[in-house]
Amino acid sequence: MAKKQLTPEEISQIATDLQNSQSTKRKSAAKKVGKNQLTALGDSLYEAYIKERGDKRTWETQTEMILALGRIGYTKALPDLELIIDRNEPHDMITIAAARSYVRLKRSDLTDAKPVIDLLKNGKLSVLNGATDILAFDEMKPLEEDIKTIISLLNSKDEKEIAIPGLGDPRESLLTAMSKWKDPGSQAYLKRFAESTNRGLKECAELALSGKKSRYE
Repeated sequence: MAKKQLTPEEISQIATDLQNSQSTKRKSAAKKVGKNQLTALGDSLYEAYIKERGDKRTWETQTEMILALGRIGYTKALPDLELIIDRNEPHDMITIAAARSYVRLKRSDLTDAKPVIDLLKNGKLSVLNGATDILAFDEMKPLEEDIKTIISLLNSKDEKEIAIPGLGDPRESLLTAMSKWKDPGSQAYLKRFAESTNRGLKECAELALSGKKSRYE
């Protein structure tokens, strides 16, 4: 089924809602900008985010705005995302969103894993989750050498810092992404975790080995 085209009136209402006094309205409007790829509202969305970012109470709205900026390819937001990533908060949804959008804005195509690799080098849990999420969500297909680097970087992380119940595990997203990868390194990684005692990792690996994804945006 083809996606329903928004009318000019509906788009105008979304732009108005980005400035609404209610945070829920602003959040919904941001989500619609991303979902419908409303690139024409990029400046309006970015201006709304600038006003929003200082309010710790509206982290959910900020998260949706950041994700939408990434989905519409709004590269002017990169310096803001880099500031969030540099703070490297380990357990923070805004940081996860910033990492996701950073990859989308920095990569040249779906084979370009350099932005992912850059984030994995020094990222704490939220950055790691955001970076690996995009591998799975967007069905990226990195070069074989880059896959080896990604695996090596995650293998180098302290297990206690990335396997925290309820906070996500970047390896789950990597395993999901591997459902579309057929290189030997990915297959070995999947088979390794198919034997894991970690239930979440085991389920992701088993599904991926059968060509199925377990994580969706």
